[in-house]
This record gives sequence, C-alpha cells and structure tokens, in this order.
Amino acid sequence: MRDGLKSEFEKVWDETAGQVRAYIFCKCRDSNDADDLVQECYLRAFRSWGQFDGRGSRQGWLFTIARRTCVDWFRSKGKSVQISLDDPDGLQEVVSEKRNPDDAATVWEMIKTLQPEYKEILYLRFAGGLNYAEMAKSLDVPVGTVRSRLHRGLKAVKTKIEGQKNGT
Repeated sequence: MRDGLKSEFEKVWDETAGQVRAYIFCKCRDSNDADDLVQECYLRAFRSWGQFDGRGSRQGWLFTIARRTCVDWFRSKGKSVQISLDDPDGLQEVVSEKRNPDDAATVWEMIKTLQPEYKEILYLRFAGGLNYAEMAKSLDVPVGTVRSRLHRGLKAVKTKIEGQKNGT
C-alpha cells in the first residue's frame, strides 16, 4: 500500500472506529465479539483499500464492509442477523453526546421495538452518521427506499413517544 493510501486509511480509522464499533456491537451484543468483528472489518477494508472506486464516501463504503462482516459472522455461527440497540457500552456514549441521556435512552428504547428495517436505518443515520447515499450503498437499496424507511421509522418513534407521554 502506498504511503498516501496508508495515511488515508489511518485517518479514516481514527474518524470512524468508534462509530463502526458501536454499530457492530448493536448487532452482536457482545464486547469481545464486537472487538473481533471490528478488527475483521478494518482488515477487509485495508486489504481492498486501493480498490475503492470513488463512488460514494469512504465512510459509507466502510459501513458496507462492517455490515457484510456482521452478516458473514452470523452465518458462520448459524444465527440470523439481529439488530439490537440496547447498548450499554458504545451506543449510549454516541447518543448522549448530543442529547440528554434520559431522553436518548427513551428514544433508543422506542427504536428497539421497531421492525428490523427501521431499526437498521435509524441506527445507520443517527449512530453511524451516514447520509442518504451512504445508507443506500450500505444497504444496497435505492435512496428513495432509505428516505421512506427513515421517514416511517422516525414517525413510528414519534408516535410511540407521544403515546408514552399520554399514558397509552
């Protein structure tokens, strides 16, 4: 790997490792497994770093690798892919940087009750920080699908929070 690509890889690692770990932890729910999967994800990225085609961002490309690394891991374990947002290690840190921790916990509790495609899109957007194009590339769906899932997911969370406030 050329020195320029290596320093670019190190920069992206520094900027994304926390988000990638939080994302992976939410899927596997085990700190040791998450650490192993993060290493595997970045190893895969490093091996193919020079092959990035420039379509989309490096961050979106990296989250695609993270997602596929998790899917491969679940398949190797004979498990179906699960998405969980009850993350005592990484997720609360990511969310609480911008919100009151009590409010953030409430929001993530509501997200946990959503259908998997809405949980995934909300997590990629708010914990992963991906934009529409990056989410679309990561999930291999059109941007329009990302927009509609995000809209429906947010609407569902809002409805659940309002219902909780109203005691229903």
